[in-house]
Order: sequence, then structure tokens, then C-alpha cells
Amino acid sequence: MRTIFSICILSIVLFSCSEIPKVKEEVVVNKLEPAIPEEDLYDYDTLQGMYLGGFSGSDIRIILNYISKTNAIGYNIHKGLQRNITGKVSRSGDTVQLVMAEPGDNEYDGVFTINFIGKDDSPYGSWESNNGKISSQEFKLKKIITDLDRTDHDELEDITVSNFATVFYYLSDSIGEYSFKEDGLVTLNYYKNLENDVKDNALEQMNELKGSWSLKGTHVTINWEPNDIFPNNILELDMVDKENGDYSLKGKGKHELWMMWY
Repeated sequence: MRTIFSICILSIVLFSCSEIPKVKEEVVVNKLEPAIPEEDLYDYDTLQGMYLGGFSGSDIRIILNYISKTNAIGYNIHKGLQRNITGKVSRSGDTVQLVMAEPGDNEYDGVFTINFIGKDDSPYGSWESNNGKISSQEFKLKKIITDLDRTDHDELEDITVSNFATVFYYLSDSIGEYSFKEDGLVTLNYYKNLENDVKDNALEQMNELKGSWSLKGTHVTINWEPNDIFPNNILELDMVDKENGDYSLKGKGKHELWMMWY
């Protein structure tokens, strides 16, 4: 009996030792809150407008019509050639960069990069040609605020880049009629005789020549697109105050552009 009892006691002890208590692991779930992107409070509309700078020895105007945090649309005018530009906008801190490309169907087309820092009305720009055959350009721009409402000018010094086209809007000379635009474009409409078999019945056809005007003090320079009218495709003029209160643009010799009134 003692042996059987001992065996029972030993079995109970062994069974108790083999029964390992289960430890319940507590799983902690960390809830991740969705990241809220920082709100872009930059006022991109303030970058819109017309900018003037020096480009390969003559003025260039870049007009930015639309700018958002992602896209930009505008056009540029250089030596009478107007090209649309479109591209992307990126921002890093207080720096906004515009990379805008011309259409690409002209041998002179390329890509502009314009950098604004903070509330900047004088950004830096650069241009790279598409074909790589034209030298790259770096330039500084200045925002131009046009003064379209001002029509009174007591002195020639009152006439600046911002209101020049308001004063000298339509002019004419012995060649044809000139129209100056506030975005820097100038057009010349003129007649060119086309020889016919019968000289007395020679036909006349209206032609249009485009250029870009620039102003330094009272001196006006027009850079024309290639033509056979103006030597070196340039016309140099000076603003002249006439006795009757009007103004004119006078070139070398007797060449003078007079205001036209309708």
C-alpha cells in the first residue's frame, strides 16, 4: 500500500509541475493620426504682372498672366518676337521658382527659369535654348507697374516706362503708322508698292513690322524684327516737347514721329 500511495503522490507532483501558467500578453495598438499637410499661405497672385530686364543686349519683357502653386502661364516679348510660355511652379521656404518653356516650334525658343525670394519685385532669371546653339542668358528683372490712367505730363521727365505707351500710343511719319503697347510691343503699319505689269496700276499692300521699345531717360530705342527699312533693325529716337503741349519722337536728320489724334 505504501508503494501505491507513494506512486500516486509522485504522479500528482509531476502533473502539477508540468502545468505551466499561461501569461496573457497585452497588445498595445498605437493609433496613428493622419498627417495634415502644411497649408500653403503664399499669395501667388502677387507675382503676376509685367517684368522688364536686359537680354542679350536689348530689353526683354516677361508678362506673367496666371500663377498658382503648381502652374504658371504668360508670354515674353523680345525684339518684336512674342512667344507664349507655360510651366511649373515650385516653392521651398520663401523661394518660389518658375520653370516656363516656349512652344518649341521656333529655332530661338528655350526655357526660362525665374526665382522669386520673399516678396520680390526684382527676381533673377535665366534662359537656356532648346537646340543648344544659342548662348544661355542670365538676367535680373524688375516689375513694372503701368500707369494707364495718367494722361497729364508737365515735363518729359514725368514720362517713364510705366506710362510711355499711354502718351505715345499712335504716331506716324513718312513711312507709316506706329502703335506702342504697354507690354513693350510696337507695330509699324506701312504700304509697300508691288510692281505690276502696268506701272500706273501698281498695287499697294499693307504690311506690319513688329518691334520692342525701350526707354532710358528721354531716349527711345526700338529693336525691330529683321527688315529692309531700318539699318541694323534699330531705330533711335528722342522725346521732344512741342510748343503746343504735344510731344514727338525725333530721330536723326528730319525723321520725326508725330502724334496722331482721332
